[in-house]
Amino acid sequence: MFPNNSVFDVDAGLLDDQLLAEQMRLVSGLLNADRAHPIARHAPLAWQGHEDALALKLNQLMEEMRLRGHAVPGNVPVTEEAILWPTLDAGALAEQLAYLTARLAQDQRGRIRLPKNDHELWATYKYSVLARNTKAYTAFGQRVASRSIPVNQLWLSMVSASRVAPAKAGLRNSFQHMWGYVSGHSKLSPQTEDLVSLALDIQTLAVTHEVPYLMNSTALGELRAWL
Repeated sequence: MFPNNSVFDVDAGLLDDQLLAEQMRLVSGLLNADRAHPIARHAPLAWQGHEDALALKLNQLMEEMRLRGHAVPGNVPVTEEAILWPTLDAGALAEQLAYLTARLAQDQRGRIRLPKNDHELWATYKYSVLARNTKAYTAFGQRVASRSIPVNQLWLSMVSASRVAPAKAGLRNSFQHMWGYVSGHSKLSPQTEDLVSLALDIQTLAVTHEVPYLMNSTALGELRAWL
């Protein structure tokens, strides 16, 4: 049994619909409850004092729900300062992945297929990394190709990378790469279109035409939370 007050570090796209809704209720409750409320008293210690990170996490969960066609409230305000995240614990992350694997055995699956190896994991997170740092994108791609990074370390690196706030130029670079998969259906220019419209266009076309590579990409959902 996985603790019902655990906030998942992995991308929201990997969560099945039920778990996604549960996480949204949990994170929303942690943000809105006063200190005397039971949900606040039982908040995970690692996340206490990291309300800004929880707010961003909630927005990412809601963006994923919108992507799946669910109605959700508007995004919550996020600080313009650097977001400080709790320490990423390797053991906790391994428990989360084991839990998702167990749910997958019960046919509970998310939008993104659970990666089976380092190449699938890299394909899942690569455009999220590209939005943050092009040199890291190249370096990780080379390490995965040469099988020189253990998959458990790659998981930690991918989750850590996705916590970094992407610059506008990085977002456009990543969106331009993603747009290439739907360019045959799009009427927009990825060079000049505003980022919000470009992201929505990519999402809509990826879902409508069931583009496998994008549907299995964390960037399809999580990047909009930073716009």
